[in-house]
Amino acid sequence: MIMPQCPPEDSLERSIEAILGAETPPEGWKEALGMLFERYLDQQRLLDRLTHIADRFQAAERERSQGYLASYEKKVRQLEKIVRISDQYQTMLHQLKERLEHASNYDSLTGLPNRRYMTVRLDEAASRATRKPEGGFAVMIADLDHFKEVNDNFGHAAGDQLLQAVARALELSLREYDMCARWGGEEFLFLFPACDAVSAPVVAERLRQAVTGAQRIRDEIPAPTVSIGFTIHRPGEPVDTTLLRADQALYKAKDAGRNCVAGE
Repeated sequence: MIMPQCPPEDSLERSIEAILGAETPPEGWKEALGMLFERYLDQQRLLDRLTHIADRFQAAERERSQGYLASYEKKVRQLEKIVRISDQYQTMLHQLKERLEHASNYDSLTGLPNRRYMTVRLDEAASRATRKPEGGFAVMIADLDHFKEVNDNFGHAAGDQLLQAVARALELSLREYDMCARWGGEEFLFLFPACDAVSAPVVAERLRQAVTGAQRIRDEIPAPTVSIGFTIHRPGEPVDTTLLRADQALYKAKDAGRNCVAGE
């Protein structure tokens, strides 16, 4: 009958117990210790391998984590850059929009509102006057006297300087809610809210004197003067009718010798 063999570990353990309990070492004790030492070495090599694998795995995980972190930080920086570019783009668009709006509403030479913007304001004033008849307003047109002679004798650059000086003098004589626009060429149009037939000639004369007192741009160029025509808007009438009446008043001032005011 074949007896079942014991596992090597059991045989080795019994051999070691026999060695430790005997007065004289039994036969084969060296082989038993040799086997024990070999097993120790095998276990040590296995442990070293497992430790090495674990270290490599941990290093790989650290590298992978650092890679994820670096990638995340890179994406964050890219997003921050995109946000900054977007903010700059929005700011540029806003500034461009403001410049375009200003260019479409203001005269580039004098800095005054232009004909387009004044037309909108006149229509708004006429609409308010229709709803509230007590909210009437005056319209005035000022024409720079002998402007063509300045251009012909001293050049267009001098003419531009003269227009700028007159524009400043007119603008400084206005109230906060009054409006002066460059209507075209050497003409300036005024909108005076809450100005009646009694106040209109006084205001027109103040404008004329403001131009007469403006500083001369050159000694050889005569001091500027203006002719002014004024009228009062009648509630319900078209703005064009009011403007035509102001224009007729301007021609009356010119026919009277210029450098004066006239109403219609």
